[in-house]
Amino acid sequence: MLYSITFQKIVIFASIGLIIGSLIGFSGVLGFGLDGSIFIISVLLTMVVVFAAAMFAELYHIREAINRSRNR
Repeated sequence: MLYSITFQKIVIFASIGLIIGSLIGFSGVLGFGLDGSIFIISVLLTMVVVFAAAMFAELYHIREAINRSRNR
């Protein structure tokens, strides 16, 4: 199956957020003896941060492309 570039980016960023969030959640639950809800919270917060960073990067690339086209 072929997916669009946007859908591929969403899946990649969601998987990155899921992996990093689960590592943070597991270390919080197992290492510090916190409640299991910290796992869910850390996964969700990490996914939000990853998507926010990706949106910032995309907007930065768009701004750079507009600036290059204006300078020509």
